[in-house]
Amino acid sequence: MKRFFIFAIACFITLTACAEEMTRDLAYYGPEAEITGDAEYARERCKLDVYRPETVESQNAPVVVWFHGGGLSGGNRHVPGQFKDQKFLVVPVNYRLYPKAHCQDAIFDAAASVAWVFDHIAEYGGDPKKVYVSGHSAGGYLSAMVALDPRYLARFGKSNMDLAGAFPVSGQMTTHFQVVGEREDPTKTHGANNPLQIDEMAPLHYTTAVCPNIHFLVGDPELEWKGRVEENYLIAAMLRTVKDHNEVEIQSYKGTNHGTVATPACEYVRDYLNQK
Repeated sequence: MKRFFIFAIACFITLTACAEEMTRDLAYYGPEAEITGDAEYARERCKLDVYRPETVESQNAPVVVWFHGGGLSGGNRHVPGQFKDQKFLVVPVNYRLYPKAHCQDAIFDAAASVAWVFDHIAEYGGDPKKVYVSGHSAGGYLSAMVALDPRYLARFGKSNMDLAGAFPVSGQMTTHFQVVGEREDPTKTHGANNPLQIDEMAPLHYTTAVCPNIHFLVGDPELEWKGRVEENYLIAAMLRTVKDHNEVEIQSYKGTNHGTVATPACEYVRDYLNQK
């Protein structure tokens, strides 16, 4: 009888959590976590929400972890409008921002948030085997780094191959301009025209690593950041050439710039996940 009572309470808690549309301000670093950089700032900043719309019918729904843009130095978590009232869960994430934190800390934070999703999303009706990462601009860079460089998720006991896929939206595939600028002057933010580099902080550095399915979504080469579309086409070509993937896709949306590409790109992610 006692065992049945405990089971009933557990089911009630799970169903209550699933019925809620938005669960906010969940810390994704546990109390015993080893945190790089400023741990106090991480405790303040490193939180996420879980959005489960009423339209989600399954207890094993797909999940997209969404990283906001802002040049690694600004922005806040949000649910893109195209993701609302769909058949999947959305986990918008805040991460530490430069120059208060090192740029690399943001990648560690992104990986930590994904690890949290693997461990906890079933409590909200999500399927840990259907976890995708996405984000716009700096968020696209973070989603690519987490998907392509296995070291980040490995730090939290997970594998990048645990991901069902990634959708970087207008993400920088060379070393992020803020990273390049930080090496020159870590006291100020930097513009997007820093010199081109490809090193261990560039998604393009990992084209020979095993990675999950990945879809690169970019704007019009005539309107986007200079070189942004081309570097995404380069990484897609290299991933297709070096190894056999089930899915390496790239979409360029005519008439869209770095900002407006987010709308058709999120529609692409929405339609893809609604089929899963």
